[in-house]
Amino acid sequence: MSYSLAGFTHSAFVLGYEAGISKCPIDGNSVPPGALITFVQKGHQYLEMEANLTSQSDTDVDEDFSFLQPLDLIKKDVHELRQMIKDKKKSQQKGREKEIDSKHEAECDRAREREKQDREKECEKDRKRIEKDEGREKQHEDHTD
Repeated sequence: MSYSLAGFTHSAFVLGYEAGISKCPIDGNSVPPGALITFVQKGHQYLEMEANLTSQSDTDVDEDFSFLQPLDLIKKDVHELRQMIKDKKKSQQKGREKEIDSKHEAECDRAREREKQDREKECEKDRKRIEKDEGREKQHEDHTD
């Protein structure tokens, strides 16, 4: 960590220990110098963006930011992050719409099947009633002959 080079060995150790950096799957060589400062600045921008989004809409902000990955927060600016959130929300909304459509279609199929079964039951009842009536008529004819 570059802070240990600047004489902040204890601070660098504490930050690394409390953040669990040793457990992180991110390769330390891929993190650019000064990433901590950048990360803190972007965190501040993130909070500003969160405040702006909250004031502009009634949506759940925590849900919106779950789209973001830690490396995105470090490497991308606010405009790119906003665009990522918008794109992911659109794709999620499309997914919800497809799910709703498929549920609606399934409900329609079940309703059609129920109607078909009801019609078949009615036809069966009618058929039995007709057979019963024919049987009575035949008995009546037999008694009258």
